[in-house]
Amino acid sequence: MKQLPGQRSRTLPRWLKTGFAGLITVMATIWLLSLLPFLLLAALVLSIALIPITRRLRREMEEVGYNVDEPRRSSQRQDLNITPWHRQLRNIWKDFSS
Repeated sequence: MKQLPGQRSRTLPRWLKTGFAGLITVMATIWLLSLLPFLLLAALVLSIALIPITRRLRREMEEVGYNVDEPRRSSQRQDLNITPWHRQLRNIWKDFSS
């Protein structure tokens, strides 16, 4: 395509652009790999911190009378479907079309 008259922009050669892209990719990969141990350590600390919280939640649920391990009794209220009507129609259409 012919260049329009006016100020010409100076572009870098294609091999240089490819080299820069490769360099940025290598740098990002090294940065992410060096960040991974810290992320895993943070996840470990958070998961250990959540253990007492889940125990307390289980104890409170058992005090109320709700037990996760037992099957649902008929005296408990059944689940109520609160899906909006337009979402139900979309789900029906998706099941019908696939």
